[in-house]
Amino acid sequence: MKRFHPADAPYRGKRQRGVVLIIALIVLIAMTLAGIGLVRSVDTGNLVAGNLAFKQSLALAGDAANEGAIAWLKANQASALMNADQPASGYYSTEQANLDVTNSNNSGVTMAVVDWDHNDCAGLTYTTCVQPSAATTVGDNQVSYIINRLCKTPGTYNDSANSCVTYSGLNVKSPSRNDKEWAGYDFAGTPTPYYRVTSRVLGPRNTTAFVQTVVHF
Repeated sequence: MKRFHPADAPYRGKRQRGVVLIIALIVLIAMTLAGIGLVRSVDTGNLVAGNLAFKQSLALAGDAANEGAIAWLKANQASALMNADQPASGYYSTEQANLDVTNSNNSGVTMAVVDWDHNDCAGLTYTTCVQPSAATTVGDNQVSYIINRLCKTPGTYNDSANSCVTYSGLNVKSPSRNDKEWAGYDFAGTPTPYYRVTSRVLGPRNTTAFVQTVVHF
């Protein structure tokens, strides 16, 4: 009768070399890296979506501020108030060409700035501290605006001594081509001045936006 000897079992008792363990560790590391990449991708997507939401919120709040400025202009356009600055309402009868509305002047030339933070332009270097309208809240945003009539000097916009950017609408509708009075029609209406409305929106996480609109009536 043949006796069984351990040498007759070629795979029994052989020392393990750890190849499977090494492969398992490599797979585990790869899965870990993939998981980290997925988490970072999701976080980046959420950050981008949040930034887009903030941007849209700022734009809507800026539009609301501009609409408030336009409503003020409509209520006062026929008033003598328009011929002079009204700082309490954020209105200025001139274009203020040397005005830095973002307070981020990099030209090296000292300019006028806007007191958006309502702190008398603290910490800024300026020639003039321009007062905006009172701050109001739109959603989670704080908004203010300034209105500039696009004229060189105060006073009435149609004064010959003044120089304003104006709009002339149609005084009458166009006549028909066969109308015998064709040459007698006056197409130019009464000129009206243009106004530039600049709004600043301060949102959550110190997000800031500026919205500018040019209007006429």
